[in-house]
Amino acid sequence: MGRLLGSLFGLRRDERAMAFWMASYHVLLLVSLYLLKPVRDSLFLSSRGAAELPFVFILTTVVVVPVALLHTRAGDRFRLGGLIDGGSLLLVLSLIGLRGLLDVSGEWSSYVLYAWVSIYGLLVTSQFWLMANALFTSSQSKRVFTVLSAGAIFGAIVGGQVTSLLVDTVGMNSANLLWVASGVLLAATVLARWIRHRYAAPSDESQGAPDAPPEKSEASALSIIRDSRHIQLIVGLLTLMVVVTTLVDYQFKTVAARAYPTEAGLTSFMGQFYGGVSVVALLVQFVLAPRLMRVVGIGGALSVLPGILALGSLGMLVVPGLLAGIFLRGAGQSLKHSIDKTGRELLFVPVPLPKKKRVKVFIDVFVDQGAQGIGGVLLLGLVTSLGLSVQMLSLVTLGLIAGWGVLAYRARQSYVDQFRTRLRDQEALYESPEETDASPADTDEVLDSLCSRAETEALQALETLANGTGPVPVDALLCLLDHPAPAVRAQTLRVLRTRQVEGVGEEAAEALRDPDPDVQVAAARYLYCQTTDRHRERLRQGLNHEDPRIQAATLGLIATDGDPDEYELVSESLLRRLMELNGETGAQTRTHVARVLGVLDRPYRNDLLHHLLRDDSPEVVRTAIEAAGNTNDRSFLFPLVQQLGEDAYASAARQALSRFDPPVLGTLYDYLVDPQTGTDIRSRIPAIFVDQSGPFAVAILVRGLRKVAVPVRHAIARALSKLHKTVDASPSDPDELDTVIKREAEHYAALGQIQRLLRRPATHSASIDPAALRPLQKEGLERIFRLLGLRYNQRDIYDAYLGITSPDPTLRDSAIEFVDNLVDYDTRRYLLPLLDDPEGQHVLEVGAKFFDRALRDWAAARKYLRAADDPRLTALLEDGTDADIETMLDPEAARSESGTAPASASPDVTA
Repeated sequence: MGRLLGSLFGLRRDERAMAFWMASYHVLLLVSLYLLKPVRDSLFLSSRGAAELPFVFILTTVVVVPVALLHTRAGDRFRLGGLIDGGSLLLVLSLIGLRGLLDVSGEWSSYVLYAWVSIYGLLVTSQFWLMANALFTSSQSKRVFTVLSAGAIFGAIVGGQVTSLLVDTVGMNSANLLWVASGVLLAATVLARWIRHRYAAPSDESQGAPDAPPEKSEASALSIIRDSRHIQLIVGLLTLMVVVTTLVDYQFKTVAARAYPTEAGLTSFMGQFYGGVSVVALLVQFVLAPRLMRVVGIGGALSVLPGILALGSLGMLVVPGLLAGIFLRGAGQSLKHSIDKTGRELLFVPVPLPKKKRVKVFIDVFVDQGAQGIGGVLLLGLVTSLGLSVQMLSLVTLGLIAGWGVLAYRARQSYVDQFRTRLRDQEALYESPEETDASPADTDEVLDSLCSRAETEALQALETLANGTGPVPVDALLCLLDHPAPAVRAQTLRVLRTRQVEGVGEEAAEALRDPDPDVQVAAARYLYCQTTDRHRERLRQGLNHEDPRIQAATLGLIATDGDPDEYELVSESLLRRLMELNGETGAQTRTHVARVLGVLDRPYRNDLLHHLLRDDSPEVVRTAIEAAGNTNDRSFLFPLVQQLGEDAYASAARQALSRFDPPVLGTLYDYLVDPQTGTDIRSRIPAIFVDQSGPFAVAILVRGLRKVAVPVRHAIARALSKLHKTVDASPSDPDELDTVIKREAEHYAALGQIQRLLRRPATHSASIDPAALRPLQKEGLERIFRLLGLRYNQRDIYDAYLGITSPDPTLRDSAIEFVDNLVDYDTRRYLLPLLDDPEGQHVLEVGAKFFDRALRDWAAARKYLRAADDPRLTALLEDGTDADIETMLDPEAARSESGTAPASASPDVTA
């Protein structure tokens, strides 16, 4: 039986036994109820007639108020287990009392029986679902609740058929069915007690253990409903559903009473009808419901019942009679307790458990029966006062169904919003801390920081001074010109310049001979700004100075602050002479030469820059790369692309290539998809497209997704994710992107299958450490979500990714359900089984079913690793324990991302 439940409903092995026993408990409860319903209906219709149904509906509403209040007070006093057992035993005694009441044969006894059986049904089912919510987690509920609903339907079938058997075959009096029902309920109570003792975890307070003490709260059910729009929609949806089904119930029972005028005939028909309806509902639950939930989700489940009832109401309007009544009531009842019931119970899944415990019983009892009372009053006005026929009543039903459909749509949206809100609350944990407006630092604090030899502290103090308006501690700043960090010395000169400090020209002139080129330029800029006229003459003096360091600093100043007229002061002979200098001074001067070449348009420029790109000094090469990017000359494309493969120059080369005009993207695409180009180079090209954002960049990157190796694909996915923040990166052909997403999911599943193989003791020939493969699998998951962010709302996908990768199982469950409601059916049918299986227990079956790939042995796994088009996987095969697995991303981007989230956090998939 456990395997059958698992295959039909997707239950996990550890859930099957408890689901089976809870479903059995539900079967017994519904058997007792459906033993009572035919008795209730037949006795009332035979003795009072269908015309008095509105009055009994109102009576039931009046009686339910004190009963529900007593039940709520008992819930505050008793543990959940005692509440359920005690309530069930009281219901057993009430059935015995009702049987004795029927012997009194008063006309009012049929009213009491009808009202109490209606309340009985509400109480036993409400107590059952309350116990189910306490036993199962939210993740389990989605899988198990369909089984529990099937148990209810099966119980209704058994109850209906037993009723018919006992009345028609055995000849039992209808009233004596109450004895049988009380015995069945007593057996159900014993089973419920055994289930709680067998499966409950009293210490698990977070799940609301069945025998845990009741929680105290100042919030009443009404206040919770008032403050929650989602719960309000549930109440509205349930209210309209009950009112409509009440009207339909009246229509059906009216035409049935006309067709079967005797009590025995009506009782037998009702028993067979309810039994037949339950058979249809069970078939729907087993055959249609699982597929419907997978394809259209909760929104479809909530829309089926109003749609069918609208069709049946049209039939009753056109061709009134027993046949139309059977279809209308039968279709409504079969769907109400199967697909619609599952959908309505799932609406409660995102509601926090403490709130759920307080409002669910209230809604099940007050709202359900209150809505039936509203239906009774409506019937009283429409039928008794206005004299509407069964046929014309369908017009009112159709209008109510229209409103029901609108609420079903809004409830589905609210259901998704509940998960969206829960997941969005975690964003703050992964975002970089926002800068806060700190209180102004006093002078002593700034001076203390300026005297610090720590670079970071000194730079922060300088930043405070640069943005401040208070007095400038000149002596402290002059001391910083001897600081060991070049960045501090350069920033000190910038502060002196921006705060317009005078009288330090001698110190600034000395800084022109600083060993760092940036400090030299900062000093030159200070001196340049101190003169209000004769700028060109001062620059000429600097270029003709006998000290090459001052000449070089002047070149740097012209490169950063000069204009085209001042560029004319630079001669080719000066540049070549400075380039020939050797030693530490030579590196400094060549750095300034490279800088000024970036702004010159001379015939000799390219020759000199190509030479500097091959310089021995890293600083010179980085500056030459920057200058080459400023030229926008395509002769530099090849050397700049090659520099992308060097970690020391990759960032500078990317920025330089980003400054080229957009047509360069076509050439870069050729490098991107060229298998002869190194993977490390190709992986750094997509970041350039982000700086050249536009539809053309998006189109080229999307085209390249299917033509590159896995590391490059990951870099493209990252680039498209960033582009999508400012440009619509959604492809013109969504099917093309869907194909890529499915390919990534297949790769993710294959890596999961290999992980599963490596965990098996029998895999002796495997030399790969599973821990070495895990980062690549995580990278694959990130890539899937980045690509999903191009098809669907990017922020929603980002939040779902954070939830999926969260260690919190509640967030994981919420994220999976959120994804289920975001993506289309063709994608989620293969994606959700992978996401809902973090340990990879079922990855082999998923891979075989959706991707036709099942790696059952190490030989197949090795073959896949070699063919996966990922050099890192090949490296793992060659040295599985010591292979250096890197993500092959832009180092600067990687550092940036690692600084925006906690070490244990997942990277921002939209970054």
